[in-house]
Amino acid sequence: MDEQDFLQRLETRALAASELDHTAHLYAAWAYRRNYPAREAAARCAYALSRFAMSHGAADKYHHTLTMALLAILYSRLDDEPHLLSCWDSFLSANLDMVSDAPRLVREYYTDARLADDAARRGFVEPDLKPLPTGGVLH
Repeated sequence: MDEQDFLQRLETRALAASELDHTAHLYAAWAYRRNYPAREAAARCAYALSRFAMSHGAADKYHHTLTMALLAILYSRLDDEPHLLSCWDSFLSANLDMVSDAPRLVREYYTDARLADDAARRGFVEPDLKPLPTGGVLH
């Protein structure tokens, strides 16, 4: 399915919950960034993912700080290598660590205690280890 169809199905909650695995989350982030400036892409992506989780009875699975941290990392990488916006497979190949070990990436910026706080789940909290790359997302 092409990116526009995927985003439409995500936004209308027409995707099955089983279709939205971690790689699909990354695809959504990448596809939004292809179509919008970073800040707007991040807002649209976070909104779509949170609404999708709520509509599938899994609101407790959505974690806003984790989402925004990964968007900041992903969009920063796209800022550094804009040619990766032209091809999903190229982006994926260049960023296998985002697929295979996203928690490790986030732990470079956040302690587990900070992420476990309910405030981090509900809203964005600043990292407590080192600043996130902004990627045009946070500031």
